[in-house]
Amino acid sequence: MIDKLKKVLGLIGLILICAVSFFIVKTYYPEFYYHTVSLTMAGDINGLSKYISSFGYGAFAVSLGLLVFCNIFCIPTILFLTINGALFGLIPGLLVSYLGEVIGIELSFHIGRVFFRKEAREFIEQKHMLTKLDKYGSVKNMALARSIPYSPNILITALAVLSKLSIKEHLKATLIGKIPSVLIEVLLGHDLIYFSKHGDRFVLMLLLVIGICAVHRWHKKRHCDEV
Repeated sequence: MIDKLKKVLGLIGLILICAVSFFIVKTYYPEFYYHTVSLTMAGDINGLSKYISSFGYGAFAVSLGLLVFCNIFCIPTILFLTINGALFGLIPGLLVSYLGEVIGIELSFHIGRVFFRKEAREFIEQKHMLTKLDKYGSVKNMALARSIPYSPNILITALAVLSKLSIKEHLKATLIGKIPSVLIEVLLGHDLIYFSKHGDRFVLMLLLVIGICAVHRWHKKRHCDEV
């Protein structure tokens, strides 16, 4: 009864934090939600990049906040990772993308484990992956799952929520696993936007991603056949 009350109070607190954050942004930047949502839904890379850059030095915080928000609410972050390298430069873009992904994933993991274990289980059952929970109960396998470029964070986080991983183990897996995936996604986005200058590198990186995905699928198929 006490644990259930704590969860209810925690969920109410979470909703209040979200509501207060929403109204603060709406008060100081009334057009923020409209522009961000419309440009994101349209897939307008140039428009979104220009809008975020209009915040000046605050663009770092905006991009970081958007990545965290998307991870918490299970929204794909591909578009924001794509523009960060071109928007901030490769090194700063990689840094803000990595921080945003790690912070967002960790918050999503904690929220899911405390409040949404039942929903996570139902989601995993829909994906027919409930029998694979034990596989993702190690730092190595969770890090490998996180390291695959363009892999769905929502699915991996749901598996992590139900796994036997401790908080420290999940953090370690996320810190390690997101390095290669963020590196590839940001670099590909950067080179796609500046294709005329970095077309060769883009093609090589794209082939690398395709190769990684092919090897991963082959490994999964081989493992299933053995089982």
